[in-house]
Parts: sequence; structure tokens; C-alpha cells
Amino acid sequence: MDTVWLDVQMWTGLRGNFHPFKDVACEVGDPPPAIAGEWQQWADSYLSAVAQQEAWQPGRYAYSAERRDDDGHILEVLTRGQWEWSTNRAI
Repeated sequence: MDTVWLDVQMWTGLRGNFHPFKDVACEVGDPPPAIAGEWQQWADSYLSAVAQQEAWQPGRYAYSAERRDDDGHILEVLTRGQWEWSTNRAI
């Protein structure tokens, strides 16, 4: 497994729900995480790095880590979660 996609959604307080925000293609280390809890830790770390690099707006985000085929169709959802970001660090 070389690439995992993080499908990220951002919380909007005015609407009171999540809306599509960004798809992030991620390189997975060797060996990849083996269980859902390890995938969540990996996703949280990856999101923190991307959010800091791209100066994301502080707030709540939802994500799913997915394996996809060459056409972008989801083959497997490895984990899902919610994540809080502040400009200084992930909470």
C-alpha cells in the first residue's frame, strides 16, 4: 500500500454540520499501521502536519482514511474520526 487518501470535512457552525474540505494524498510508511487505533494516530499526525503547513483555519474537522482505486473509488475505509485543530497545535 503506497497511497492512502484522507477525505477531510470541515465543521461549519452556521450550518451546524460538516462540509467537504479537502482530499489529501498521503504516503504511508513501511510497515503501514495494522489496526484502526494505529490508523487514527497516523491520520492525526498527518493532518497536524498538513494543517500547519497549509495554515488551516482552527476548528473541528472530520476525516476518513481510505484506500482508493485508480479511478478514485473507495476500496476500503481504514478509519474515521473527528479532529480539533488550533493554530498552535492539534488538541
